Amino acid sequence: MKFSLNHLFVQAAVWLAAISACCEVTTVAAQSAGAMKPLAIVTLSGYDEILKDVNFVGSMAGQPQAAQQLEMMLQMFTQNKGLAGLDKTRPLGAIVLSNGAEFQGALCIPVTDTNALLEVLEPFGVTTEDQGDGTRTVSMGGTQLYLRSQGPWAFLSPMPQSLQNLPDDPGAYFATLAKQYDIGVQVMVQNVPENLRQLAIGQLSQSMESGLKQLPEEDDQAYALRKSVAEAQLQQVTRMIQEIDRLTVGVQLDGNGERALFDLAFTAIEGSDLAEQIDGYGDAKTNYAGFFQPDAAMMLSTASKITKEESAQFNQMFGAIRKQVMQSIDDHKDLPTDEVRDAVKSAIGDFLDALKETVEAGMMDGGAVLNLTPDSLTLVAGGFVSNPAKVESGLKKLVELAKDEPKFPGIQWNDDSHEDVQFHTMRLPVPADQAQPRQLFGETLEVAIGIGVQSVYVALGKNCLDAVKQVIDVSKANPGKAIAPVEMTISLGQIMTMASAFAKEKDKAQMEMIASALEGESSGRDHLRLVLQPIDGGLRYRLEAEEGVLRAIGIAAMAAQSKGAGF
Repeated sequence: MKFSLNHLFVQAAVWLAAISACCEVTTVAAQSAGAMKPLAIVTLSGYDEILKDVNFVGSMAGQPQAAQQLEMMLQMFTQNKGLAGLDKTRPLGAIVLSNGAEFQGALCIPVTDTNALLEVLEPFGVTTEDQGDGTRTVSMGGTQLYLRSQGPWAFLSPMPQSLQNLPDDPGAYFATLAKQYDIGVQVMVQNVPENLRQLAIGQLSQSMESGLKQLPEEDDQAYALRKSVAEAQLQQVTRMIQEIDRLTVGVQLDGNGERALFDLAFTAIEGSDLAEQIDGYGDAKTNYAGFFQPDAAMMLSTASKITKEESAQFNQMFGAIRKQVMQSIDDHKDLPTDEVRDAVKSAIGDFLDALKETVEAGMMDGGAVLNLTPDSLTLVAGGFVSNPAKVESGLKKLVELAKDEPKFPGIQWNDDSHEDVQFHTMRLPVPADQAQPRQLFGETLEVAIGIGVQSVYVALGKNCLDAVKQVIDVSKANPGKAIAPVEMTISLGQIMTMASAFAKEKDKAQMEMIASALEGESSGRDHLRLVLQPIDGGLRYRLEAEEGVLRAIGIAAMAAQSKGAGF
């Protein structure tokens, strides 16, 4: 255990300091380009906050006193000194600075007494030596670092020159990020020297070009599509490197809210093309609010504007996509004649035209919702389509091709209607030997395709017509509802309940245990949620795991541990 604590200290210090100091790079030009500016910061919430997180994580795994146990071990290995000298109320972090020509940075440790903290570490092989210039060497296990004390901070770096010109109060840089996250990383992209950004773009371009050679088995159509997609991706990445202002990654364990959060966020330079694109996600409103069903097994809701630039990028690739699709139809061995192939291409062409016209209309609005029980599955999806007649035309062409197939049950045109939507329905037989699908769908799988004035819906499963009509009614009652541009939720409880009903015998007990826990104390708090949200000047992607998801992970981990131990 003595070695483990040694190893933990050294690795944490070297890892953070190496990140913050850009270890081997000290000068990229002969002269200084100006004042040092923050290039990147890394924060870790203070010791007291870490203990709260340890207790929260422990409670999810049935060990609510995990922090107290950790403290007892720490007291034992430090001869009851604990972490004397460390300010446990403030976050620690690392900061990287650059003036465009030089890089420097350090690990910043909040202290009440630097000497006392070093004394705690002496029994673990940590030695220090005063260099006489305000710095000390800190040696441990063959690793040598440099330390400088300044007020309530101790700065640590693998290079002594990185300890110069550091801010008097690095806490001012850490405060906002540490308040939001337990672990946070923020990069000030525009403070990255221009030559390094151009170098990154050049390397990406070279990498793309080397990977864009036509493969021996690749036809011209497939190669053109792959090249078009790669060029569009490079264009997007290049723009982001040039126009992102700040990039932030953060993780938060929220004990009060009983959830865990992972964020990826960025802001754009004001007035840039990227800023204009981000504006398309602001003030998102949907005319399909009926899809917003957070308690469903799965829900997807999306609403945003499509900018002219995004539409142009899509059109740039669309021709290659169409050619590739048509070529694949020509090469399909199961299509017997040219007449059949031409009919399939005409139908697929209608669908592609509908997609193209919708993108050109400049709006994305719609969603999907899945409801599950051990005895039923119902899925509804749909949204705005600029020209639904194209979708209906393509559908009719495919049905005409399939009408003579002996297993095709046919389609009931205009079988039902609701508001301005006409429903065409199919009832597909479920084979008698398929026990699980029959349990979910019954003897026939019901399918409904709805064509509205500017809407298309697809629904399947038990009572799917009733489900899609409910979506339409709720949507009509809530026009222009404000929502996040993209939100997807998954209810782990519903999924595990169904999965346990169909699980193999060897996995059934564990799945039932997880499903029972989710249905009990975590009922209603079992969601995994992904949300795209506008923030001031940018966008944030947030992945949220509620209490039930964390408990399920804990139960699965304990079960795996027990299985590995032979219990």
